[in-house]
Amino acid sequence: MSEFETSKCWEQFADSPSVLAYLDAHFKGADDLLPALLEQVDESDFSLRDWMEALLVLNQWLEERGLNLPTNDNIGYVSCAVASAGAGANLAHLPSLVDDLLKQYGCERAVKK
Repeated sequence: MSEFETSKCWEQFADSPSVLAYLDAHFKGADDLLPALLEQVDESDFSLRDWMEALLVLNQWLEERGLNLPTNDNIGYVSCAVASAGAGANLAHLPSLVDDLLKQYGCERAVKK
């Protein structure tokens, strides 16, 4: 994906400095991650904004515990939250689903920094 396509994709987050900072930290220079994220978003009933907010929830949880998780596994974790929503996905709030999963199960793939 070209630099132009990437910047066009992120324009919708101009009003969210926290999302832009997350994108810069986790997706800049990782050419394979953005298509992987967008594919997961396209296959779900949730918007890219929902996904980014859910990734922020996960990232905050990891930071608070001094844990690290590769970005592709972050995407995978949110994807599991999407799957857990099932047919009622359009009634759910994805960041809340991620928060609920973290509270209930944690994240066993995360490692100490």
